Amino acid sequence: MTNKESLHAYLKSQNLMSLATYGEAPANCAVYFAVDGDFSFYFISEPDSEHCTNIAKDPHVACVIADSHQVVSAKKIGAQIKGIVEDVSGLEQFDAIINLWNSTNPGMEAIISINNFRNKILKSRAYKIRPTTIKFFNEELYGEEGFELFPFE
Repeated sequence: MTNKESLHAYLKSQNLMSLATYGEAPANCAVYFAVDGDFSFYFISEPDSEHCTNIAKDPHVACVIADSHQVVSAKKIGAQIKGIVEDVSGLEQFDAIINLWNSTNPGMEAIISINNFRNKILKSRAYKIRPTTIKFFNEELYGEEGFELFPFE
């Protein structure tokens, strides 16, 4: 397995990210996400939330993905992401995005459904984070304090 494949496998094993935005001031939140084969991240959120209001002003974000169950003395693994967010609620691939999100985050399918979006039952929107860089921390792979920086275009 290549290092990039290891990164993707790790990201697929997680479903919660810390998302940092900037509006009037820095803001941070936690969102459930899904990642596709191109390393694009998807989350569902209400457009009037602080982070989405900030994204509407400045789509550049920073994210952290780390398993909070890691033991402090164990080898660490996690990812820091910088990227650009776009609202993807109206795109042709919207159905596939919602299906991907639900497969990563099971249990909400009755609420986070294509019909609920189409019938405007949900105020939430679907957002895509297109990474510009991902910094992959993995002490098992790279040694103590080791990481690899993956650039994306």
